[in-house]
Amino acid sequence: MIIKKIFLIILLGTVSFSTERFDDAQIVVMLKEYFKEAPNAPILLGHRFYQNRNDQIIQLEVDANLQDINTSLLFSFKAMSLIANVANKGFKQGILILHTKPNNLPIIAETDIKCAQQFFIYGNMGEKKWRKDCLSMKHN
Repeated sequence: MIIKKIFLIILLGTVSFSTERFDDAQIVVMLKEYFKEAPNAPILLGHRFYQNRNDQIIQLEVDANLQDINTSLLFSFKAMSLIANVANKGFKQGILILHTKPNNLPIIAETDIKCAQQFFIYGNMGEKKWRKDCLSMKHN
């Protein structure tokens, strides 16, 4: 267990600025481990990588605690930013579907990946600016 946590910390530290690119299967393994090992992670229900017009999309579905939805939102978009930084696909957009109980309708949040990376990876903008300029949310 402790070895997995150390591996995860090392992986995420190197993933942020890595020049190595990973395929979909490798990305899925990293995503699952990231969500499984982090103490503040929501439950990862699913993932999908697809193309919409000419844009590559990364979509995650999570089961989020309604009282801690902000943590789930930030954690999930940080995961997308890190993964997009090392994926061999050029992801343009991240879509997050947040399922909460007792609500039956999910919350859908979207971000431009490059913009999100400025906040989550490079620290070139604050959370408030990211939310204002890069994030859109709606109830389905």
